[in-house]
Amino acid sequence: MAAFWEWFADNKEVYSRLDESSRSKLLNQLEKKLHKVNKHLAFELSERLINDKRQFIISADGMVEAFDDVIDLVGQAPEFESFTIIAFRQRQDEEVSIEYGDIKLAWEDIFCTFEKDNANDEVNLILYIKGFTEENEDEFISASFILLDTVIGEYNAGMRIGEIEFISYEGQADARPVKDLQSLF
Repeated sequence: MAAFWEWFADNKEVYSRLDESSRSKLLNQLEKKLHKVNKHLAFELSERLINDKRQFIISADGMVEAFDDVIDLVGQAPEFESFTIIAFRQRQDEEVSIEYGDIKLAWEDIFCTFEKDNANDEVNLILYIKGFTEENEDEFISASFILLDTVIGEYNAGMRIGEIEFISYEGQADARPVKDLQSLF
């Protein structure tokens, strides 16, 4: 992990001022370096600066077995003048939409019901998704997990959610907007 941060410190300037001409090559290089730490790690670099810094989010890409490596890697990160290093995809307060394969999924397309499992300190979910069918379930399920990260944060999605069932949304009376999950976490 120290080797990753040494490499990043040596290359921080090019990542702080990414431009379109070198973007793809540099992001691929960063991904390869992260995969040397753990093959499941993913990242996001913010487009806009927040407090004069670019956010560098290191994610386990939903793979719970990689959570410890995210925590350790971010914990070992040195201070950078032009980056804020963040563990896991964070909960968003504003609605986000995800494009995944041939589908586009927004918060307004997902509804839920939930049940708390106090014995395991988890929440079991039923996600009701507009347009969900057996034919497109793989894309919708993958997109739903990414969207769930934006609603409650990747750490909560991986550690506090138990069972998830996916169903087509048909106006179920007891289904609530997925944003309501934020009140649980």
